[in-house]
Amino acid sequence: MDVRIAEVDQAQSRFSYRAFLRWEAGYVLILLLWAHTGEGDALKQLSNGFALLFILRIGMYLLARMRRLDGRSRVLLFFVAVFAAANAIVNVGQEQFSENVKIVSIFLFYLAGETTDESFFERMPGFLLASLFVALPVLSALVALYGGRDIGEFDQAALSFFANRNNAVAFTVVTSWALMLIDARRWLIAGYLVVCVLAFKTVGALVALAAAIYLAYFGFNLVGTVVVGALAAGLYYWLGDDLEILSRAATSWHTLGKVLAESGGIWGLGKMDYAQIYEATGTSDISLIFRLKHWINLLGLYADGSPIHQLFGFGVTASLQMTDEGLLPHNDYIRFLFELGPGLLCCFVAMNVMILKRTVARFISVPVIFLCIYFFSDNLINNFLVMSFFYFTAGALVSAQRRLNHGQVVDPAQFS
Repeated sequence: MDVRIAEVDQAQSRFSYRAFLRWEAGYVLILLLWAHTGEGDALKQLSNGFALLFILRIGMYLLARMRRLDGRSRVLLFFVAVFAAANAIVNVGQEQFSENVKIVSIFLFYLAGETTDESFFERMPGFLLASLFVALPVLSALVALYGGRDIGEFDQAALSFFANRNNAVAFTVVTSWALMLIDARRWLIAGYLVVCVLAFKTVGALVALAAAIYLAYFGFNLVGTVVVGALAAGLYYWLGDDLEILSRAATSWHTLGKVLAESGGIWGLGKMDYAQIYEATGTSDISLIFRLKHWINLLGLYADGSPIHQLFGFGVTASLQMTDEGLLPHNDYIRFLFELGPGLLCCFVAMNVMILKRTVARFISVPVIFLCIYFFSDNLINNFLVMSFFYFTAGALVSAQRRLNHGQVVDPAQFS
């Protein structure tokens, strides 16, 4: 038996970080080809097939190394399996199978990453592979953003193969791990992230990144928060009129105050139509108001749903059919609650808390904190590229951190 286990370990150990990044890079190439050749159905089906094949590969990897999971991870896997199966049964024939699999697979990617050992990081990708994987999608999105095409309301204009700016920014921040792991200088990575967030002009990403860097290095304390808040206010008054992203933030808060005064509060906002909102604000830049109104609509639908759907969710993509605007929730925590049910929402939150607690190193935790905050403002969990890279890498980093804590041989520079 021990010999057979050793043979399985040896076979599975060939799945290194370099091999993992090659899978991700292959997916990127298919998506870039799809985006730049007219977005044809054949390439879209190829990308979906590639994603499902990747999920199968990760599932086999996890199955072969299941015994490496600790008790809490085994409990997480059990409840994910139970609630995912219940959601699929309750909503059979009413949800998109491929989208369901992609979203639920994030748990498999994390747990598979947790089973990696020291051999996983022994074969690292070269600088060229890591850089191209990070740079090509970001450059493609920036070219689309600044290529003369107007960005529509609610940040919904696609950029290259990204659904919108928010997804492009999420990819930028999450894949900074690829740069960290090839030992790029931390100050260069930090500068790159700030420049990209400003270039994509996304208010939520700016707030999430600033909060992530602050919390990663200083943690939460009242005095520090007050000081940083004062510095942020000073920076806003100094540069608010010169930076579009800051002026847009000011406009959002100003218009929100107008609408809430007109509607009589947050719940009254849900009863206003967009003509009334536009009349109250005098601007079409109402992304923050749109989100709040959309969330109220979703929570109302959830409260009015049947007990079985309240328990197990209405099904993946149900929000597209049921909401007034026919859009996804723009909040992944609400999306988990509405489409997948409170059970899988608890599993999702528990998994993220596990990652936050186990990635204790400072700079390496920035993408984790960023994403946990950014989940509140956009649709990211159905972005298979970002989620698969993030959760598998998070699991592998947690595994490496655990070995480091136990005094096993790990390069500390990679996890600082």
